[in-house]
This record gives sequence, structure tokens and C-alpha cells, in this order.
Amino acid sequence: MNGRPGKKSERPLKAPSSGMAGAILGIGISLVPLVLVLVVSDGMIQGITRRYIETKTYHIQVAAPDWMSSDETLKGLQRLRALPGIESAHLEKNGSGVAVSAGASNAVAIRSVDPAFFDDPGITRYLKLIEGKAIPEGRREIILGSSLASALKVGIGDSLTIITPSQEEAANAEGSGAYSGYSPRLSFFKVAGIVSAGYRDLDALWAFISPEAGETLFIYPSASSFFGIKVADPYSNGLGGIKASIGREMEDLYPEWFEPYLARSWPEMERSLYQSFGTTKSMLLFIMGIALIVAAVNLGSSLSTFVVEHSMDIAVLRSLGASDAAIRNIFVGAGLITGSLGTFLGLLAGLFLSWNVNRLIAGIEGLANILDSAMAFLTGRPSVPLKLLDPGYYLETIPVTVDFAQIAAIAGLSIALCAVASLIPARKASGISVQELIRKS
Repeated sequence: MNGRPGKKSERPLKAPSSGMAGAILGIGISLVPLVLVLVVSDGMIQGITRRYIETKTYHIQVAAPDWMSSDETLKGLQRLRALPGIESAHLEKNGSGVAVSAGASNAVAIRSVDPAFFDDPGITRYLKLIEGKAIPEGRREIILGSSLASALKVGIGDSLTIITPSQEEAANAEGSGAYSGYSPRLSFFKVAGIVSAGYRDLDALWAFISPEAGETLFIYPSASSFFGIKVADPYSNGLGGIKASIGREMEDLYPEWFEPYLARSWPEMERSLYQSFGTTKSMLLFIMGIALIVAAVNLGSSLSTFVVEHSMDIAVLRSLGASDAAIRNIFVGAGLITGSLGTFLGLLAGLFLSWNVNRLIAGIEGLANILDSAMAFLTGRPSVPLKLLDPGYYLETIPVTVDFAQIAAIAGLSIALCAVASLIPARKASGISVQELIRKS
């Protein structure tokens, strides 16, 4: 009789330890995808944003009138380049058209840029030469984005026809309103190079031509001109101040036509894109945060089970003089220790996987393709290669960007949730009545 109660009191002691271990594991596992989503989404957003502002929108754009002479353009560029904080300035003319090759046709965004544009540090970092040469020369050479070249089924040396609005159509559009019908202009080019920014949305439309070719190809109102400006730090709070100084300089130089709204910074031009990225990231983090809340609740459940199983031990502590506050502190402390251990392990594993996410993806793809090839061989069906991150929709590689301030905030939130979850079992433990337990026993 005396042995049985002893065995009963000893058996539950193993269950709480396994329950706490499970709670630690649950918190750690819930933090791994949260950290992965945070790091990968930040890397993808920054990688795509940097490509946009370095190769497409610049840091600041200032609209330029199409009637501006070359001397006036040069004067504007010189004034802009002399302003404090500005690293470079280029005149760009662009328009849209249709590119037609021997095997396909596709819409195209045509960009006429000076050769110095391709020497810009942002361009050399993100716009990579795939084949041929990077800088178009003369009136017949054209440089294509890799995805556009693939869609048109062309390579180096192939001929390309660009269809744009004719001069006659533009004159009618500006005149008294008479319209004589669409008269397309055909311009013939040779593919001299293929480049890639590493992101399909950018590579799918771009075609670069020389300023000489742009003079004959572009006409108002189907084309536009602007000064593209790069600054030392496009993410600093001083970007607005630089834009304001540009506005004052342009208003002084071109008082007849310049208005403040003609100067725009990249957050203004790409607001919708950036908001879309931010919304997607917030939704993913919200979903992952729910998993963390569930893990914290699981910790509270484990502590509640511990209280029930060790109610007699708690009663003994109270009979020896332990106060309600001391009992509560024991369980809140247990929750904090458990939460801290789980948080540390989860963050460590999440950061390790994040730093190696490209290798991890490559390994999963390789293993899946090996299994698919084996199944295809056994069943006689064709093998379909798996691509987890299709470059057609994502970056070719994920830039790893770790914001340790955000990691610290996640750690603090995780530990705080565990502390809150432990309050209920702590309060339950402090409310155990010694007299009631003695009466029941």
C-alpha cells in the first residue's frame, strides 16, 4: 500500500519534462519559418527594388521637354551634376513600339541612352551582359533584354524590325483634330547584344538604342524625355531634400516650363510596386505569427498540466510558507526560461537556413529532379524538371538580407508571448488550497 502511492507520485515527473521539451521544440519550430519569411521577403523586396531604381527608374527623374536643343540639354546636365549629393545624371528618351523578328513579335519599351549610362556603378552591378556587347552604336544596333530576346527568338546578328508611330500621325494628333488613319513607321535594327537585370519583368520589355538612333526613331507624343539622376544613398531621408534642390535649380534654368511636380523620387514613381511587396510580406508574417501564438498557447497548456500533476508538491510549498507571489513567479519564470530556450534555438535554426536558403533550394530541386527522373525511367513518362523559384517570376538568386533589429523584435515578442501564456497556469498554481487537497486526500 505504501509503495503504490510512491509510484504514482513518481510516474508523472517524467511527463512534465517531456511536455516542456515539446513546448521548447514547438516554439523553435514556429520561429524557423517566421525568420525565413522575414529574411527571404526582405531580400527579395530589396533585390527587386534595387534593380528597378538602378536600371529603370533611377533615384530621381526630372521630365525634360522634347523640344529642348542639345545645348540646353547639356546645360541642364551640367547644372544637375554640379549639385551636392548627385552622383550622376543622364538624359534618356524612351517610347513604346512593336518588335518583329522572323519568328515572333512582341511589345517593346525602347530606351535611348548615352554610352556613359552603361558605366554607371548601379548599371554595371545589376545589368549583366549575356552575349555580344553591352553598348549600342550607330543608328542600327539594338541591345535586348534576355527575356525579350527569347520571346522574339533572336540572337546576336539577327535582324529586327521596330514598328513605331509615324511623323504624319503625330502631326495630325497635334493639329486641328483631323485624323487620316494609322501610318506606322518601320525601323530596322541588328541585335548587337543581350543583357539581363536578373528579373524577368525588367528583361521582358527592354531594348536599348543609341542617342543617334533615338533622334530619328522617337517623335512626340509617342515618346518622352527625362533626366535620370543617381544619388549617393537613395534610401536616406535626404532624398527629398536633394529633389527639392533639383527643383529650384531647374526652375531657375528653365523658368518657362518647369513645375515642381516634374521632379519625382523613386518612392513616388514605384509606390504601387513597393506597397504590393509590403502587403505580401505583412500577410506572410501574419500567418507565421499565428503559428508562434499557437506555440505559446501550447506552452501555457504544458504548464497547466504541470500544475495539475504537481498540485500536491505546490501545496507542500505553500504549507512551508511560500507566498502566492512566489508560486506565481516560479511558473512565470519557468515560462520565460522555456520560451527563451525555444526562441534562441528557433532563431538560430532560422538564421542558419536563411543564410543558406539558395543552397537549400538548389538541394531540394536537385533531389526532387533525381526522384522525378527515376520515376520517369520506371514508368516511361517524360521527366518534367522542377524549378522552385522560376526566374520568370522571381529573382534568379535570393539576396540574403538580415535585419537584426527585426530579429531582436521577434525574439522579444516570442518571449513576451510565452510570459503571457504562463500567467494563467501561474495564477492557477497560486490558487491551490492546501486545506482542500488535505480534505480530498
